[in-house]
This record gives sequence, C-alpha cells and structure tokens, in this order.
Amino acid sequence: MPIALIPFSMPAPAEIPSHIIDALRAMDPDEAVKKGMELLMQIEAAETMVYERVDAEGPPQLQCVLGRRASDLESVLNESNGSFAEAIIAQESALLVMGQASADEESDLPRGVVNFLLDGASEGSTGFNYILPLSQRDGGVLGALTLLRSAADGPLNHEQPNICEAMRLELSDILSS
Repeated sequence: MPIALIPFSMPAPAEIPSHIIDALRAMDPDEAVKKGMELLMQIEAAETMVYERVDAEGPPQLQCVLGRRASDLESVLNESNGSFAEAIIAQESALLVMGQASADEESDLPRGVVNFLLDGASEGSTGFNYILPLSQRDGGVLGALTLLRSAADGPLNHEQPNICEAMRLELSDILSS
C-alpha cells in the first residue's frame, strides 16, 4: 500500500487536570504548544512531534520538533518544499499517514519526510503518523501538530487518542486567544 493520507475524526476528548490547563494558559501560546507536546510524549503518543504555525502572512512556519531524531527531521523540514500543515489545510481534516513506501517515492508529505520515516531503509512501513489541526473556533487552521510513530509502536491506543484530542482542543483554544 503506498503512502496514504487518510482523513479521520478524532474521538471524544479526555479530561485534562485543571492545574495542567491553568499552567498551559499562563504561558506564551507557542511555549504552551511545546509544553503540550512534551506532555503527549510522556504518554508515548509519539516518538517525534512537530509543531507548525499557520499565519495569514505566509506559508506555515516550523516552530518546534521534539523527540527521537528531532534535529534530523528539523533539517529535512527546513530544506523541504512543503509542510504537514499544508496537508491539513488541503484535506480540511485530521490525517492518519501510513503505508509501505520506498525511499524514492513521491508523496503528499514534505520532501525528505519519507526517507526520515524509513530511517535509512530503502523501503518499508512509514509507521502510524497523525497530522492534527490546531484550529480556530470558526474552523480556520492555526497550525498543525504532527505525531510520528514507528510501525513497531503501532497506532495510538487505549486513552492516547482521547488525550491527544483533549490537548489539541486546549492548544487550539490557547492559540485562538
């Protein structure tokens, strides 16, 4: 199966403790997103995470990359011709990115990301990757949170999707303020 960007609906959000929400709301919005990413990584929602901010002035801007091989992915994205946020804007939905790929395959992902996902292999599974929109109340896109998970880790499971949705909603609200 070639790389597929599959639109999906997030599940009902979990409840995040109020002290965490209060702490995030006290931060600068971009710092709150970074802290939210760190919290999601603590529950093993991703091996690597990317935050891109969308402004009316231009193309999406890479704000933060955290986790396994973060500096490698940051280099790839800085040299790329695209962003994860552009896929969100085009599809108007959260996206699950998965499939079997070869290193030379063209995809709707930013240039070089397939090679990053293959981690040195010439072909194989891209894992289970999620591009989540950070949205305004009116539906406009403020940014994207991308969660990258290896095939060995499998898809999000148990409470992870619900916690990710709760964090996505809170961070969207913080960015909207």
